[in-house]
Amino acid sequence: MSNIVLATKWRPKLFSEFVGQDPVVTALVNSLDKMRLHHSYLFTGTRGVGKTTLARILAKCLNCETNGVSSKPCCNCFSCNSIDSGQFVDLYEVDAASRTKVEDTRELLENVQYLPTQGKYKIYLIDEVHMLSTHSFNALLKTLEEPPEHVKFVLATTDPQKIPSTILSRCLHFNLSRISNEIIQNQINKILDKENIAYEEKAINNISKLADGSMRDAISLTEQCISYSDKEITYKNVCNILCLMPAENINKIINMLISEDANSLLNFIDSLYYESVDFKNLLEEIISILHQSAIFKVTNVINDNIFEDSIKKISNKYSEEEVQILYQIAVSNLKDINFAPNYKSCFEMTMIRMLLFSPFNFEDSKSLKNLPVEHSPTKNSKKKDENEKVAKEKDGDLTNNIIESDKKMLSVEENWDIVVKRLEIDGMTKNLANNILFESRRENNINFLISENLIKMATDKSINKLQEALSSFYGQKINIEISKSDSNLETLHKKNEDNYNARISDANEQIENDDFVKAIKEKFNAKTINNSTKINE
Repeated sequence: MSNIVLATKWRPKLFSEFVGQDPVVTALVNSLDKMRLHHSYLFTGTRGVGKTTLARILAKCLNCETNGVSSKPCCNCFSCNSIDSGQFVDLYEVDAASRTKVEDTRELLENVQYLPTQGKYKIYLIDEVHMLSTHSFNALLKTLEEPPEHVKFVLATTDPQKIPSTILSRCLHFNLSRISNEIIQNQINKILDKENIAYEEKAINNISKLADGSMRDAISLTEQCISYSDKEITYKNVCNILCLMPAENINKIINMLISEDANSLLNFIDSLYYESVDFKNLLEEIISILHQSAIFKVTNVINDNIFEDSIKKISNKYSEEEVQILYQIAVSNLKDINFAPNYKSCFEMTMIRMLLFSPFNFEDSKSLKNLPVEHSPTKNSKKKDENEKVAKEKDGDLTNNIIESDKKMLSVEENWDIVVKRLEIDGMTKNLANNILFESRRENNINFLISENLIKMATDKSINKLQEALSSFYGQKINIEISKSDSNLETLHKKNEDNYNARISDANEQIENDDFVKAIKEKFNAKTINNSTKINE
């Protein structure tokens, strides 16, 4: 095998080799063949979908010495080979993330007016262009609008929303979509066949799912698995090297959950902890299975063959409403997983909540087990007997009880920080919520306090938006009243500020006590710049 990494070795060199972005490729091919060239292109999309690769292919198409400007560069001439090797002097590749200053942009544009040295066009490829400063964008603006005939700009970014509209309006915009699991799997299979590496389809399917639409991530994961065992990529090896849970163990968890065997389930989770299992990924797998189960209840179709048995067992055990409740519990806990002491405890709480809130554990539900309820996989089944109607009514009551129990666990009095994170509110309303403190509650009327110097923040508009969000969250009308206070209130904003200041203080102390820093200070008579310590959130 070659020493070149697979992601580089199998990088597409022609439009015909490019996979997963057919609409974009078709548009570029047609524009090149018809000589309808734009002066600036913008490629957007998530990581690893081919933005930079597409830009390099476009550069070859514009500068090929053999075929001229066309959609099919020869890949053998000096220009094509230089672009492939990263040595083409007329292709200026810039990482905007490391060159954000306006001086860097001006330096880059100094030689725009001069003719290209080797090729027909100068190509300016600016990667992660959204990282440029406002002044840098302003410096780029005029040149980008009317560049010389021999200059083409290709901008690439993962976050187009941060690019000023003045720049967007001057570019031909192509959005590269996430690549489907099927296309990724086929490409990985092709690469491994060419590399003469054996593999299990189940393993490659798992890698394509983990790649989350990124071909580069998929190839990198594949190479990581190859390094684990260069003879064959097996599903077991993939799980071992990526700290993933094998499908049989996930099915085992589902079986324990369905059988309501709490002791065995918690003991099994304990054993997994010492195997360095990624419990966040495990919870996401459980959510995916519940999602597939809900689809199966409606369409009678299963798209995930790995967990087919678990999906069918869940569908047989629970009604449509109960599957939705279990799904909501899992998703809710996933939102809060970063607030738990560790991922294991959050996963345990998820399983416990599923067991405790299961309708089969309510006394009123005992009679449901004996009812001949038929869970039809179709949406609009018109034939329902009276027993089934009774069961549905009781299921609805139980669902409401469970949802209400879940809301009570997140009371305004004790869990205001979590409630605020879950409210669907704008920035100004969230700022208000972070600067008020619960005082009292009488039924659905809640009183808050706010510091006197921040009372202007409590506008009628923000208060109404906060009331609407709370009413929507709790499923009932909530009225709030905000009163000013002379006290130094322990609001969420103050707690976050105090926590940040404490971390800054700890960081400063560590810096001052560092032996290397002490040596530098002593040798060069250096001093620490006040307020210069920053913490990445």
